Amino acid sequence: MNQQQEEIRGLFHIVEQTAEIAEDSTLTQSFKEGEKRCISQFNNVLERLNEMDAIPRDLFDPLPEDATFSEISIACHHLAAYLSEGVDTSTDLKGMFTNFLGKRFGTNISEDMKDTSIDVLIRKSMPDFFVQTKLEDIKKSFNASDTGNLTLETHLGNIDIHTSQTNVIDVVVRRSAQLKIDKSILEILNDFEVEFNENDQDIHIDAKFKSSKSYWEKMAQRFDIHFDITVPQSLEVNLKTGQGDIIIQDVDGDTKANSLDGDLSFKNITGTVIGHTSKGSVRLHSCNGDVYLRSTQGNIEVSDNTGVVDVMTSDGDILCDGVIGNIEGKTDKGDIVLTECRGGANLKSTNGTIEVENDGPVIARTSDGVLKVKFSGQPQHDSVLDAAGGGITVEFIPEIDINIDAQSSNGKITTEFPVAAIVHGTIKVGELQGQIKNGGPLVRFRSIGGDINLKQMEIDNDS
Repeated sequence: MNQQQEEIRGLFHIVEQTAEIAEDSTLTQSFKEGEKRCISQFNNVLERLNEMDAIPRDLFDPLPEDATFSEISIACHHLAAYLSEGVDTSTDLKGMFTNFLGKRFGTNISEDMKDTSIDVLIRKSMPDFFVQTKLEDIKKSFNASDTGNLTLETHLGNIDIHTSQTNVIDVVVRRSAQLKIDKSILEILNDFEVEFNENDQDIHIDAKFKSSKSYWEKMAQRFDIHFDITVPQSLEVNLKTGQGDIIIQDVDGDTKANSLDGDLSFKNITGTVIGHTSKGSVRLHSCNGDVYLRSTQGNIEVSDNTGVVDVMTSDGDILCDGVIGNIEGKTDKGDIVLTECRGGANLKSTNGTIEVENDGPVIARTSDGVLKVKFSGQPQHDSVLDAAGGGITVEFIPEIDINIDAQSSNGKITTEFPVAAIVHGTIKVGELQGQIKNGGPLVRFRSIGGDINLKQMEIDNDS
């Protein structure tokens, strides 16, 4: 063995020791606050290997100053796996991975290493308890009254609410985690605490990690925490999760749901629904109350709802189908589509297309898109259609009675309806004012850079 190989072998031993220290610390906290020393040692080894041209440059990144023991361990194992190909380290690797993965791995590693890469061997030989762990379910039951409510606040976890015909609240909390090579994940999972508080007819559940926020958030995707809750049908629910999806169905009381990072789903709700998610989509189906939904990054879908619908998303589409009730909808970056809706709509898209089928008055504005509107009935109030960056196409029932005021900049106006107009002075290009049939509520059109088209809706006589 030449001098460079001897030095690489020595550096390999340093990496091996650093990995062991990191792994031991995640389990026993025996080297607490020692991350900086391990980070410095790893980075010094990496720098020396680069100076020797022993590893490809830019293949391994230096560890950041705030790296955890888990991240240190992973980086050390990756570097050790590469070094093992260049020097005779099979004996060392056997000892290191036997300590780490158990005797099952160490028994056959020497023979297997002839034909298989290190990362494949690790995955194949990983014991089951290293892949996933599951703690015993937490179960609680409470008596509830018709006027009570349930409040749940959790740092992390999916929430599933469904109902029964009894006056009992049943709560099941399931907890598991993907361990992989990070032994500390189990300790963090055990740090997740669920507290139950009963006050008169109200139940409050508070679930959180006792340790600092940054400690568990870096590994949030490795946890699987699920709240499965059965409630009386008339109960009101107020739910909040930091990361996770929320599903609520078959509830007669008012519902509130808030997720910082997850989807929301509501089905068969009789009371008022209030939902907000920062990073997720919202779906609501077959509800009878008023609806207030917000999403910062996600689509909002509402179908078969009776009541006022007030929805807003900063970056997503709004889709409403079969809504009976006025719709307020706004999106900054997305399209708005309404089909078979009744009751009127007030819609705005900053950057998207708006397509509407409604029998009530429509106020629709888009800053960069086109408008397509079908009035499936006789409007009783005025409507405003404004497309700043595109054209407008509108279909009316043949027997429509309305007044129109249409203006288009850099576009033409066409109509399939006879328009009775009273004209004084010069007729301006791109303008049309008058009445269709007997006249009625005013429909105002404004388009910049697009055409305005008024069409007769095709009626299916068989329907």
